[in-house]
Order: sequence, then structure tokens, then C-alpha cells
Amino acid sequence: MKLSKTAQWILAIGILAVLLVGAGVMYGRQMTERSRLNSEIARANQDFIIYTAQRANLETRRSQAQSELSSLESEFHESTQSIEIDEALFDVADDANVSITSITCSMPGRKTVNGITFQVFSLSLAVEGDNMPELLNFTKKLGERFPDATMESPAISICTERSTLDLELKVYAL
Repeated sequence: MKLSKTAQWILAIGILAVLLVGAGVMYGRQMTERSRLNSEIARANQDFIIYTAQRANLETRRSQAQSELSSLESEFHESTQSIEIDEALFDVADDANVSITSITCSMPGRKTVNGITFQVFSLSLAVEGDNMPELLNFTKKLGERFPDATMESPAISICTERSTLDLELKVYAL
């Protein structure tokens, strides 16, 4: 079967028209996809800018929280040291057979000696014992338990029933 020249031209133009329509449809779909992708990229860029700002804000908050945590940890450490000192004082009192009737401890201060910074816990103690040797034994054991501490302003009262000792104690800790 042989086609005439006109039929060949019509067939060629028809195939060309189908190809052009197919290319146009493909081009339209690509443009739609490109437009969608461009809008997603723009949204992603906006999100990136927002998240970058949020990250900077969160990092600032995190550093503030870490600083506050460090401060609270040092306060907690000071409190636990104060508790440990109090427990040691009561142990010494038990060993010396005396009783602590009053104990007050101020917030720890700082003191630098030979380039080393110490925490200084200032305590006021009131101790009762049956006799003077028990109170002296308490001060001796106190010096053994806290060799770096200083005892200041000791005042002993001797009564027939109970003897009392009032003193200021400064305990140095790292």
C-alpha cells in the first residue's frame, strides 16, 4: 500500500502535531513541578531562617541554664559540706561523751591562702559535758578531726551539775 504525497504530508503533520502536543503537555507538567519545587525551596529557606534564630535563642537559654546550674551545684556542694561538718561535729561530741546544745553556721566565705582559695565555714558551738576533762577531750578530738580548723573565743563555765563550753570554730575546705 502506497500512500499519496498528500496523505504522507497529512500523516507527517499529524505525527508532528501529536509530538508537539505531547511536548507541550510534558513542558506544562515540568513547569508545574518546577513551580511547586520553587515554592517548597522558598518555604524551606524561611524555615531555615526561623530555625536558625530559634537555635540561637535556645543556645543562649541553654548557656544561661548551664550557668545557673553551675551556681546551684556550687551552693548544693556548700550545703552538703556544711552538713558533713555538722555530722562530724556530732560524731566528735559522741566520742568525747559531751552533747552539743547549740550550733549555728553562717554561709561559707572565701579566703585565699598562698594562692589557694578555701571555703571558710564559721560555726558557733555550745557544748555541755559532765566535767572539765570531757570538754577538754572534746576540744582535743575536734583538733584531730579538723586539723586545719581554728578555734576562737573559747569560754568554759564550770558548774556543779554540768560544765559548758562556748567557742567559735572556723573550718577550711577546698
